[in-house]
Amino acid sequence: MRVASIKNFRFRFTKALVYCLVSLCCVVSHAETITLVGEDSWYPYSAVKDGQNRGFAVDVIRAAYAAVKIDVKFIATPYSRCLMLVQSGQELGCFDSLKDAKLEPDFIFHKEPIFKASVGIYARTDSPQTRVSKINVQELHKYVIGVTHGYTYGTAFESDTRIVREPAPSDLSNLRKLLLGRSDYSLIYTRIADYLNSTHPEEFRTKIQQVGILVEDSLYVSFSKRRPESSRYANALDQGLRLIKANGVYAVIEKKWARPEP
Repeated sequence: MRVASIKNFRFRFTKALVYCLVSLCCVVSHAETITLVGEDSWYPYSAVKDGQNRGFAVDVIRAAYAAVKIDVKFIATPYSRCLMLVQSGQELGCFDSLKDAKLEPDFIFHKEPIFKASVGIYARTDSPQTRVSKINVQELHKYVIGVTHGYTYGTAFESDTRIVREPAPSDLSNLRKLLLGRSDYSLIYTRIADYLNSTHPEEFRTKIQQVGILVEDSLYVSFSKRRPESSRYANALDQGLRLIKANGVYAVIEKKWARPEP
């Protein structure tokens, strides 16, 4: 009787242990983690701060994927390398990208934008360019235009071969070239320019001014066409973005980044 009880206990214990192990394996197998590449110096949207990726876009993407039970790990590189890694299939996705004529043929894009932003046209305050009224893309071919390497600026700008471009490795260098007279105008996203003005006040404040808007457009994660899972994760991001915009999480993130920390 005692032997039978012991055998019965061992059987139940073994069965329970197997059940727990199977359940654990199922949990592990269903846990998803992906890696995306964000820009390392595009604050307040995406940059490396205190050794980790931080920014408005980082928080939005993380929250959107969390809403559909997907964890995201981030790595940071300059934007041109970000695109190269994804286009070649070495990485899954790169952000933040415009869905324009230059990038759309080479990447998979989701439908729901991460955010909208404006590209400002900036000039030196002591230059004749500040007196040009209503400067727009049709007028830019008359001047040397400062751009940041690897960035795209909308279909109208990218398709205009008459425009003379002065590339710089970063937005900061782009503005510095403007001050040195290497360009007549610089194209910088307005929130980036505001941040650079606040962190380099002696260098830029009162010396540059916004004289126009090149384009206001939506930004996305650009996914690799060489990765078979790209379409699924693009669709999952759309689903997550719709969820956090509906439940108020997106608005909370917007409020957090309305006045970003230095």
